[in-house]
Amino acid sequence: MRRFSTLLLCAATVMAQANNAEQGEPTHRPSIGLALGGGGALALSEIGVLRWFEENHIPVDAIAGTSMGSMIGAFYATGKTPDEIEHLMNDQAITQVFRLNPDFRALSYRRREDRRWAPNALNVGLRHGVSLRSGVLIDSGLNSFLSQNFLAYGSDLPFSNLPIPFRCVATDIAEGKEAIFRDGSLVDSVRASISLPGIYSPAEQGEHLYVDGAILENLPTGTLRSELHPDVVIGVSLPLAPMEKGQGNSILGVLQRSFSVASWGNELRSRTLADLVLQPETTGMDTGSYTKTKELVAAGYASAEKQRSALLRYRLDDAEWAAYLAHRHSLLRPAPRLLAGATVTAPSPALRRAVEKSLVPITHQPLDLKKVEDKMDDIRSDGRYDADYAVVVKPSGSAQTAQEAQLNVDVKDKSAGPPFLLLGADLAAQSGVPARATLDTAFLYQDFGGFGSEFRARVSAGFQTTVGTEYYRRITTAGFFVAPHFDFNRMPVYIYSDQDRVAQRLSQSAGGGVDGGFTFKRSSELRVGWQERFQRWKTDTGTDGQADFSGTSQWAGVRYRIDDQDRALIATHGLRAQASAGYLYSTVNSRNAPKVDFAGSYAFTAGKGHLFSMGLEAGSLFGRNVSDPFRYTLGGPSRLSASAMDEYRGTDYFLIRPAYLHRIASLPAPLGQSIYVLAMYEAGQMRAPNFNTVTRQDGYLGLAAETPLGVLTLGPSIGDDGHRKFIFTLGRFF
Repeated sequence: MRRFSTLLLCAATVMAQANNAEQGEPTHRPSIGLALGGGGALALSEIGVLRWFEENHIPVDAIAGTSMGSMIGAFYATGKTPDEIEHLMNDQAITQVFRLNPDFRALSYRRREDRRWAPNALNVGLRHGVSLRSGVLIDSGLNSFLSQNFLAYGSDLPFSNLPIPFRCVATDIAEGKEAIFRDGSLVDSVRASISLPGIYSPAEQGEHLYVDGAILENLPTGTLRSELHPDVVIGVSLPLAPMEKGQGNSILGVLQRSFSVASWGNELRSRTLADLVLQPETTGMDTGSYTKTKELVAAGYASAEKQRSALLRYRLDDAEWAAYLAHRHSLLRPAPRLLAGATVTAPSPALRRAVEKSLVPITHQPLDLKKVEDKMDDIRSDGRYDADYAVVVKPSGSAQTAQEAQLNVDVKDKSAGPPFLLLGADLAAQSGVPARATLDTAFLYQDFGGFGSEFRARVSAGFQTTVGTEYYRRITTAGFFVAPHFDFNRMPVYIYSDQDRVAQRLSQSAGGGVDGGFTFKRSSELRVGWQERFQRWKTDTGTDGQADFSGTSQWAGVRYRIDDQDRALIATHGLRAQASAGYLYSTVNSRNAPKVDFAGSYAFTAGKGHLFSMGLEAGSLFGRNVSDPFRYTLGGPSRLSASAMDEYRGTDYFLIRPAYLHRIASLPAPLGQSIYVLAMYEAGQMRAPNFNTVTRQDGYLGLAAETPLGVLTLGPSIGDDGHRKFIFTLGRFF
């Protein structure tokens, strides 16, 4: 009986060892688990630890990660080398991941119009009362980055079957407890773990709402031990940085410090569960130092070197290391090559059908994530919906065989709206001239009256009072639309003679019309329309020798606009232009007149930090004598800057504006804004019946800075005939 029991015990031992060998667990050495803690940019130091491990043949048999550590750990667990991980965390990736607003090029044409009109606008949702978005940063860039880099691991798979078994930690604020991700989509799991409260919106999965795992377990040594059972646990723990001077003087600073202290408290407890703790020295760097990847990687490498003697006891010889790498490589999953189909979930049948139709050209084709991302941008471009996707790998006979994939697209309503309210401001000031400042508000209700249609109302109050409303009714999904509109405008108008202000008038108009047209993808629009307006032109002070009047005016014509530039602030490349041709008729105190005008700018980059822009404007009423309210104007910032705003009025004009911008500073992501030295030359001419032709030229030299409040410009302009102005603007640019 004893012999039989002994035989059973031996057999069980052999079977257990065989099973361990199949799972890649070491049978002749202690298994090593690595716990990678969070810490924002400081967690990039963990790449250096991994590099030291590889150079010294220290195997990693299990990984658990929290927050940024979950991303680094997931990269390594799915087969990326430390060099590849460091390369991934480049400036381009940081810019993609950390964004305050969607890329301008990813916006629909109408949303580009809104961004131009109010580049500093605060977006307020009105669906459930007044609400702002739940994260400072948008997550579309982050989701795209994760999807691109975990393409083969977006389906439902056990994380224990990765090349290195893996776990990541998040905090479920709906249930008030820690969440450990063991399987499913690696993209969704890492996204949940790095959802820093207030920075990114929580990751929503069913009834669960996940935020950063650092709240409850910043160093996941406990998770590593309880889930993956390594013999040895090594933790990479990032020290609590000293409190910054003045950090306690702001709400944001206090919240940030409080979060760091709370995370540090649970990290100290987690350290006690590690057999060995590595502590990278990150003095002079902080959680936002994403541009210091090389320095942080070096700090992590140095922390492992400092513990060299303790680590080398786990070193493998060359043959063992080769076998270890071979086993990891055998578990890699190839990226799928073919997109076999797509499924769509959406809030309405019309939207679902539209999205399904848009995906037809890329299904049953080689999988191209760039095309998939473009389709997601199309869905998000109008600001009405959120859209995410998952690439689900279809099972095949072998893990090493390229597989087909299914695209699952999830389209959701924005939680805050519509309707939305945009709040912004604009300021233009010149020495010796009244400043023009307005508070700008836009009310936007998308899908009002039908899918793809919208109601938009804009109100500006201040120097100028304007109200403009338009109902944009989409006729076909191809892009045809009809748009009735109404507007009101009231503003003071200063009349000049030889740089002297001789009169102040009140211009007041109201009217409406209807346009029909076609929107070409995201960048351009063609309209044909008619409008009628009532105009009042009244003297307030002084005299310009012209009579007061009031009456109606009508215009009919065609207009084409294109905005293919890369930024709403200071463009680095692309064309923005508007051209119109029409006929002005039945106009009070004026002759009937054809009217043709053009305004455009083209920007391009020549070498690092060197931007060039060429602006051109021209308009003609063909010398017809129309009254002042219907004439063109010149003068003011970027339109003959050394002259007063709207100093010249006439029926035919042109303006050329070449500019050079040299970048002298750039802010880190997510701000990503730049400061430039701006040099600009302007030349223009204005003609009018019975008036002398005016030709002016001037130069401007100053600063142009991109800020969250818009573009700030500051500097002097000197022109001919004694024209000089000092200029300050904040808001719109060119």
